[in-house]
Amino acid sequence: MITSEFDEQARIGRIVLRPNRSWTWRANTLFIGTLLVVSLSVGVAFTLQGLWVVLPFTVLELGILSGCLWYCVRRTHRQEVLTFSPEALVLERGILRPEQRIEFQRFFTRFFVKGPRHPWYHKRVAVRCRDQEYEIGTFLGGAELDDLIGQLRAMIRRLDQLPAVEATGVRQ
Repeated sequence: MITSEFDEQARIGRIVLRPNRSWTWRANTLFIGTLLVVSLSVGVAFTLQGLWVVLPFTVLELGILSGCLWYCVRRTHRQEVLTFSPEALVLERGILRPEQRIEFQRFFTRFFVKGPRHPWYHKRVAVRCRDQEYEIGTFLGGAELDDLIGQLRAMIRRLDQLPAVEATGVRQ
């Protein structure tokens, strides 16, 4: 999912990239709760019949499944924020807060679109400044990457069309 906004007064643009979230956290907890009730019912039934070995494996299975689901849901809460200004481009990545912050000088920064290595793969979008290159939007699909490229072009065009700011308080 791509969200774009531009503030003419502050001269700042922002593009926020988030992966697709097919289920909410509430739906995931309902799913785990249902599996928990069914699996523990079967495990307890077998334990009451004398097959006590089933219950520990049921608990182990539910623990591993819950951990895997938590990991997948956490990955869907990643986001990348690109903040554009006339002087700089800031790339922030993180889950609950920015865990990585990279600032580029806008004059030296370029965006590159690389074709897919194989027809099954998506194209890649990268931001490069001098000798640093970072791929952005790795979790986006093909149509979303095309939308991202259009949003990046529009954002750069809007920043380039801004009138130059006059220096105030300069004595001559």
